[in-house]
Amino acid sequence: PLVKACPWHAPPWIPAQLTAGMTEGGARPWARGMPLVARGARGMHSANTINALIFLLSDQDQRIARQIHHQIMNMGTELLPFLRHARERMPLAPGQSQGHALTRDCRDHLLAQRLHAVIADLVHVDIEQQWVTLLTPSPQDVDLEIGAFLIAQAGDPHADMAPWRQCLDDMAAALTHLVAPSHNPRHNALAINEYLFQTLQFRGNTRDYYDPDNSFLHRVLARRVGIPISLSVLYLLLSQRLNVPVIGVGVPGHFLVRLQTEPLFIDCFNRGKLLTERDCAQVFRNSGVAFDHRHVVPCSPLVARGARGMHDRILARMLRNLIAICDNRHETVERQRWNRLLTLLQHRELPSHSP
Repeated sequence: PLVKACPWHAPPWIPAQLTAGMTEGGARPWARGMPLVARGARGMHSANTINALIFLLSDQDQRIARQIHHQIMNMGTELLPFLRHARERMPLAPGQSQGHALTRDCRDHLLAQRLHAVIADLVHVDIEQQWVTLLTPSPQDVDLEIGAFLIAQAGDPHADMAPWRQCLDDMAAALTHLVAPSHNPRHNALAINEYLFQTLQFRGNTRDYYDPDNSFLHRVLARRVGIPISLSVLYLLLSQRLNVPVIGVGVPGHFLVRLQTEPLFIDCFNRGKLLTERDCAQVFRNSGVAFDHRHVVPCSPLVARGARGMHDRILARMLRNLIAICDNRHETVERQRWNRLLTLLQHRELPSHSP
């Protein structure tokens, strides 16, 4: 490998106590508490080797930098903690925040950019591995929450999704005094409605409908705007935590939430507007599609033989939305990534049940 032929010279922003002895072959982690080796499917990699690779990413020769990028990718996702720690240790220019340091005004602008890129590429590899695990055949539907946050992570590979999942827990906790099993489902659904669309002011993004951030759940939570399907996913995940029986309903050009106990529909894009089945039929007619009652009938939480579950269909629709946005923006690389996840979803083995 290229790195073996290169003498180690620590960049100035690495603390001296961490680089002491490296020229003599002694491995040092990037920070106290980090392992001396990365253990993965492709073998063990010393911290000395990883540090040298990180340093070589800043080489002015783009051919060398590309080879190092490729070598890091081959070493696998086990290097992510090292790479992220190195990126976090990049010093900031006066007055700059950590987020700005990754793209500009950094003392080593080139290395910051290349670390940013290789971390993103490794995260996408990791996401695809998690996506395959998510799609393992099961009599239950795929996990909508894991799937939605994996899509969000793919769109924003440097974001930490754990705080946003905690945010959902906190939102559900805020509703526990209003939503209870002793209340009828309509009462509980209306309580969620009031909390999301009146108290927190979630709404449809009518100003920039085709902004990709509208499809990423953590950005929907942060900005409190989204598109019909992402806002509906938020409603479904809250309802799931609170045991409120609702289900997603895809209609032409729109997406709704339905109460499973009665034909009451919630339009999350329009601040939780309540719709009847007749209103839904009008949505179909406005889209030039013949209304069929079966389109708005609740589905079983179990996945029938040879059929795809509700969550499966929701995730597929989210991915198709992102592919369409990429087509409009001529974003080839991003389109390929979304299409890869969609292809895996469409071609996954469907669950089979014993007769």
